[in-house]
Amino acid sequence: MPYQESAKERERREWVTRQEAFKDANEAHEAALAAATTDKEKRDIKQAFAQYRAAHREEDIRRGKRLPGTHVAMHQIMWARWIEVAVEHELIARAAFPELLARAESDAILREFRASLVAVTSSAYTVEAFFGDIKYLLPAPTEKPNKRHIALSSAFKLAFRIADSEHSRLQHELSWLFDLRDQAAHPYTESEPAQEHPAGFYTGAECCKFNAVTSGRAVDIALTVLGYADPPCAPHNRSIERWIQDRSPYHRTVIDSLKQQRQVKPLILSA
Repeated sequence: MPYQESAKERERREWVTRQEAFKDANEAHEAALAAATTDKEKRDIKQAFAQYRAAHREEDIRRGKRLPGTHVAMHQIMWARWIEVAVEHELIARAAFPELLARAESDAILREFRASLVAVTSSAYTVEAFFGDIKYLLPAPTEKPNKRHIALSSAFKLAFRIADSEHSRLQHELSWLFDLRDQAAHPYTESEPAQEHPAGFYTGAECCKFNAVTSGRAVDIALTVLGYADPPCAPHNRSIERWIQDRSPYHRTVIDSLKQQRQVKPLILSA
């Protein structure tokens, strides 16, 4: 049986499609104005679009999506907030790592472990929030992949025209990231033999899975995904292209700053 989105997903897709149609109409309006050769032609074009825009706003109000009159609407770009959380905690884990190279003490182990739990899970949430930001700008899926990393990598491949070789690498990295995220969020608690930590000592298996090294890999994956929308790139459609333009300031004001912070405080793997 073909896959169908849920009622909530279909409602959201219809709303996004409606707003994208308005943006298309606005661009067509601007192009028609630029091509007009007489004042009357320009007036007619402006009047027609003003009527369309008024009707569009009235329908938004009727649907409860817009308040009557002048008002401010706001929202957060959640993937930008999640990557900030991820890098913040990755750097905490990095700061603990030299202490562990010098001496494996429980306080530093726990600081690194706690920070790494947040860094890894926040990196996965960054990727999911990034997908959520473009989900309804892409065609509705006709079948549902049974693995999250496959659904995400396939969406990014379509949205940003990722090459097959890069897509294969991305799928592998996302599989690793979401498997680790699931171990943090949905743990199966069982005693295991001590394992070797990247700093060279033996400790609990969880601390060997969640540490400065794995935090760095998780953040690298999230930043790679975000980088697909940093021009130059090849968007799937005009809606994705507009979205890239709208989100570009976050790359310059948020992502570039986080990359700089990571460069200033690199992870040193040996004493």
